[in-house]
Parts: sequence; structure tokens; C-alpha cells
Amino acid sequence: MEDGSTLAPFSYGGKRKGRGLRSRARGGSRVLRTMLVCVCALCVVGGFILAAQFSSMAGIYRQDGEVQVVGSKWPAMQTSEGAIAETTTVGDEVKTNRRRLVSRIGFGSCTSRVAIAQPIWSNGIIPSDIDAWIWAGDIAYTDWPDVNCAKNPAHVHCNCTRDWLRSNPDSCLAGDVAHARLKFEEQLSNVEYIKFVNFMCSTSKENSWRSLDLSSCDRPILGTWDDHDYNWQDGDKRMPTKEEQKQLFLDAIGVPAHSPRRNKGRGLYWRHTLNEGVSGREIDVLLLDERFDRDTKPCHTRRDFCKFTNPRKTKYMWCKDFLEGGADGTGSCCKKDDLYWHGWCKLPQNRANPAWDQFCNPKSSSYGFADGNSKIFDKNSTDEALSWSVTDQVDDANDSSVLCEILGPQQRKWLKHELESSKAALKLVVSGSPLISNPTEVVCSQARKKHPAAYCKCYDDFDCFQPAQRNLLHMFTTAPGCVVVLTGDFHFSDIKVLQPGNHSYSNDYDSTDLPRPLVQVMASGLTNNTAVPAPCEGFRIDTVGLRPNGACDFVSGPAFGVIEVDWLTSPPIARLQIRGGGGQLLLEQKLPLDTCIPAA
Repeated sequence: MEDGSTLAPFSYGGKRKGRGLRSRARGGSRVLRTMLVCVCALCVVGGFILAAQFSSMAGIYRQDGEVQVVGSKWPAMQTSEGAIAETTTVGDEVKTNRRRLVSRIGFGSCTSRVAIAQPIWSNGIIPSDIDAWIWAGDIAYTDWPDVNCAKNPAHVHCNCTRDWLRSNPDSCLAGDVAHARLKFEEQLSNVEYIKFVNFMCSTSKENSWRSLDLSSCDRPILGTWDDHDYNWQDGDKRMPTKEEQKQLFLDAIGVPAHSPRRNKGRGLYWRHTLNEGVSGREIDVLLLDERFDRDTKPCHTRRDFCKFTNPRKTKYMWCKDFLEGGADGTGSCCKKDDLYWHGWCKLPQNRANPAWDQFCNPKSSSYGFADGNSKIFDKNSTDEALSWSVTDQVDDANDSSVLCEILGPQQRKWLKHELESSKAALKLVVSGSPLISNPTEVVCSQARKKHPAAYCKCYDDFDCFQPAQRNLLHMFTTAPGCVVVLTGDFHFSDIKVLQPGNHSYSNDYDSTDLPRPLVQVMASGLTNNTAVPAPCEGFRIDTVGLRPNGACDFVSGPAFGVIEVDWLTSPPIARLQIRGGGGQLLLEQKLPLDTCIPAA
């Protein structure tokens, strides 16, 4: 039936004719009956075959440990229009759904600290006709005050009791759930952002998109958070309201109430598969959570700086907690990298120890995990710096990690399993913090003119957590398929390629013998508030050669990223792009999906 019409009644063609006609009719009737019997028999046989087919394809959909019974399902088929036609049965009802074949994915981070216009949605992102969008963090600046604290230091948003959580004038609202909710509402009510969501979700015009599962839109919206939508700049696992903050963030990106991402005690990490069921064209999106279980910075990263800094200055009060705070008064900084990576692992005699791979070899499958009940070191050793067991250094009974973590041990296990088991040709790992940045030393702060210079190799990124970083670099470059890291945070955009072989950064990243290159695309700053045009100086300069087209090949104005996959070429090619506020192409790196080696 089409257009709601009904079948017309049979027409018998007028009055009956003579006896001869009736005789011929009876003969024709016998033939017709015979044909009908044959057709019925074929239908019965076909029915058994179809039943077996449906039975074999019905069953269980599993993701991240959740099991759900779903309807019987035919394989997904690509149509001539580039959509995916999927036929399902639920009970006796057969439905055919059409969903987009994802070939152009937009992503970005860092909206605005204050309520301003965000024209990039209408001028750049929507016209780029993306099939999916990924948030790489800082959807909203939930910890940011509603006033300029430099001009209004006495304002209630700026004048608070300083402690380890609220250590400078702009952090008085860290951990404040009510304020975080208002800041999310501010972003979700932005006129240009609403246009974007309506573009991505056709059903949002009939239903409030606030109640939708945005990952199920015809153009899915996915994402993870970073420090500002975690409600604490450079925040770590000590955030006292992190469970409430997690629920607010998941509400903001439309994650269903029953999602395991909302379970208490775990981060919001997750895997989404785009083009699921389309062989050879699936894209796995691995969303990392780098706040919920993040350790404080390793001690060595800021020790010199804090020793020379006056903690009475409110901007640097965090240093007192870093060196002298914590539960035991010996400082909140993470000590494990200093004790293991920079301590025990540096002693040549320990290479023969059975625990060497677990403690010191990031390329080992067992690296980073140890039995918390086993005594790795002799408690009677005369070397006090190395005479402790694993249980002396872990933070709680569930922490079996032997390194300072960004992901946490459970998420690292999950990530390793997802990478190794994924059949997708392209895997997009979404990291709120840059994985590879700029390992050369810089002066930590210009405010210390009267003191000897203290240098830092990192900010709030993986360069601060070298053992964890090197483990991920190995994990990503040995996984099946092509892994691309998408990130944000720094308020400028660029493309970096970590190459195997001898380079000026090889020692910093232990990358000499990696099996293949790794590409990182950073799209950070969607507005003039977070992506102010800036010169090529300081930490923005790539001094070690990670940018393929030169030390200053970055974008400092409002921009977003696009991953565009040409499925029709052989092999398929992914174009990794940075586009400007008007959608114009500014940077691009091509990546053939058969070799995962960036093309010139």
C-alpha cells in the first residue's frame, strides 16, 4: 500500500458467457489451483529460512558490560544516497530505518568563559554539513565567575577563603554545583548553539531536545569533559562534588538517565560506534575521562617552582598544598612517578627484577599494574628511598597502579581492551588534555623575577605524566586499524605527527621504535573569548618538529576540527582538518586508512 490507499475490489468483467466459456474457466481454475499450491509450498519453505535468518541475527547488543535484548536485525546496507538502510523486526512488525552514513565528523572544545555570541555554529559548523559532532571538553566554563575578578576583587564570586580547591580569585566557584548548573544553562540557551542542535537533531523541533538522547540523533552529538566543565581548573580526582558535576555534564550532552556512564564511582568514559554494522566503514569513537580519577601532578613537575614561590600570594597558594598538604602532611603531589619511574627504574641492577616490566616498561602488556598485596621491595633494605611495598604508595584499596594516573587503572584496562578488540578501520580517541604537546622547558611564570628561574616541561597535559603518556603512545600505535587523537584545551588549534625513528623529540616520547606514526588534531577555541589571535611565541612554538609544516603552523582564532573520510577511494582516506570560523579550510593532513602513515 502507498500513500494510505486501500486495495480496489475485484471486477469480474460483466455477465457469464456460454457453456464453452464455463468449461474453459473450470480448466483454467484447475491450473490456477495447482499454481497456488506450489506458491504456498514455496512460501512455507521460505518462511522457515527467514525465521532461521531472523533468529540468528536477533539477540544481544553489548557495550561496556551492558547487555540489552534487541529486535531481530538484517545487516545494514548502504543506499545509493549515502545513507544506511537498516531493517529490523520487533514482534510481528517489520521496520526499515534510514540513517546517515557518517563520513564528515566535526569536533571542537572551549566555548566561552562569559555569555557572548557564538557565530561559528551558524557561519562555519552548520554549513560544513557534518554527519556527527564530538565535544573534546569545556562545553561550558562552569567554574568561571560572572564578573571580572581583576576589576572586582571584592565581589562574592572572587572573594573567598583560599584552600587547595579555591586557590586563586577566579576559582572561588570551583565545586559549586548550583553555579555549574547556571553556566551550563547559559551555554545550552545560546541562540546559535540551539540552531546547531536543531540542525543535528531533526526531532528536536517536535520534542524538547533537552530530553533527547543526542547520541541517537540523525547526526549524533557525542562528547567528554575537561577541567572547566568538571568545575575545577586543572582539576583532579579530589573534587568533592564530582559525582554531581558528572550528572550535570551528561545532562548537557543528552546522555540517557539509564546510561552506565551515570553509574556512581566511575568516570564518564565510553565507546560509540558510528556506521555500526557497515563492514569496512565503522568508526569507533573512544571518549576518555581525564578528570574523575586523575592524580595530582607528579611531585617533580612543580617542586622547584613551588620552593621558590611565595605561597602567601593567592595565585600560588596551591603550592603549600602541593608540597606540605595532603593527608600525611608530606604534600598532595603524586609521588609514584618519582619513586618508580625516576627512582627504582633508573637503577641498572633492577632490570633483572621480575617486576621490571610492570614498573618500568611502558611497552609491556603488564605495564602499570601490580598486585597491591605483594611486597616488591625489601622492607629491611638499607636504601630507605626504595624500601617499601606497593601498598605503601597506593591511594586506596582499589588502586593497583604503579604510576601517576590521568585515566585511572580501570579506565586504562577498558581502553586497552576496546582498542585491541575493535574492528573499526578508524578509531578516534577523544582526549580532553593534549597527549603530545611541547616537551621543551619554559619558564613556569614571569611573576618570579626576583627568584632563580624555575622551568616546567608541561602545563595540564600528558607531558606532565610521562610514564602514562608513553604507555598510551605504544598502545595507540600497536592497535589494529588507524588511531587518531582528537583534543583541545590550549585555546589554539594545530596538527601534530609523532614519527618513529630519530627526531629531536625521540627521547622525550620514547618514540624511536614505534611501529607507525601517531596523529593528534587539536581544535581549541570556538569563540573570540577563548581563541584570541596570538603570536607564535612561548609554548605555542613547536620547537621539536611535531608540526609537519613548521614551528608556527597553528591557528589562533576561532576554529573547529573536521575528520572527513572518503569511503569511495581505494584505500579510503581520512582528511584531518582545522577549519576557521567561516568553515574555511586552514590546516589539513591526509591519512590513508590502509597504512595509517600520513601522506605528504
